[in-house]
Amino acid sequence: MPYLAKRFEAAVSVLVADGPIKKRLIAAYSEHLDDLKSSELPVKLRPAFIKLHDALHSVKPIGRELCVKATIRKMSSREAGGHARTIFLLFSELFHKDQRSVPLRAVDAPKKLPKKPLPSAG
Repeated sequence: MPYLAKRFEAAVSVLVADGPIKKRLIAAYSEHLDDLKSSELPVKLRPAFIKLHDALHSVKPIGRELCVKATIRKMSSREAGGHARTIFLLFSELFHKDQRSVPLRAVDAPKKLPKKPLPSAG
């Protein structure tokens, strides 16, 4: 599994653990995805990732608090759940892209092997 899919897989693992959704989202994003650049993702996934990044960095933190934590603390559980779903969908796309990344190729039919005489039973 490529680098990006592993990062998103780790984030999804945090998201499906026990605990309040806001706490899981803070941990999943800040520990596994916050340092990613949108340019690292496939072009098709960049708009969703940029939207997620911007949504999770919209509140100015107080003191030493992480921006992501400050932002998620201010949102509803429903909003947090929507962002968690976005992370899952991005992971799903990356995972399926990885599974499709090796193109099918035509292969020649195996050559017939010469028949060997069967050993005699006797």
